Amino acid sequence: MPLNPNTPFHSAGLPEDMSVLRRALETTLAGIPGVNKAGTEQRILNLACGRADETGVLADVFGRDAERLEIVGADIRSAEIEEASLRWRTEKESDLQTRFHVEDGKRFLAAMSSRERFDITFMRHQNFWNDPVLWERMFEGALRQLTDDGLFVLTSYFDVEHELACRKLTDLGAVKIADHRNPRSRKLSEAPGKSIDRHIAIFRRPPPSTPGP
Repeated sequence: MPLNPNTPFHSAGLPEDMSVLRRALETTLAGIPGVNKAGTEQRILNLACGRADETGVLADVFGRDAERLEIVGADIRSAEIEEASLRWRTEKESDLQTRFHVEDGKRFLAAMSSRERFDITFMRHQNFWNDPVLWERMFEGALRQLTDDGLFVLTSYFDVEHELACRKLTDLGAVKIADHRNPRSRKLSEAPGKSIDRHIAIFRRPPPSTPGP
């Protein structure tokens, strides 16, 4: 489902970064059945989304065949959320709805009803290494709010942070179903070994417990 920005991106290089992200996501998702369910309602949760530059990509990649699509973003930074809300505002009557919240991700997830589920949870450039306790809570909440066949998608700047995040998700019982090293990831000169959407991994929520005898 196409979603075009209402305001231009600040950086001239962002459209190219978004194009690279789109291709990398499509490559990572190749062979995973049921990602786009034609004629259904799809819900996407974008956590720690900042300006949510990737919103148009998420709509295209995960909602292109949906009858109705809702994208919900949350970040603690109010200026970034205000920008996201303006850039990706949609009409009330549209089958594509966006809403962005100024909220700490951990509290945002904790306040959600267990009945509120998402088909996709997305975390771009997660920072697990920076605060493992906080991000473990975020991972737990993100997995909890997924539908039974939902996907938890994350990207990482660094090799080590990606490995740490994936290991923690596995420890939490999540099942990794795809892991992709993006060969077109744009290197950042200010940090050796850091590049845009360097890694993408996709997980499913933990399988239901098997009842005992």
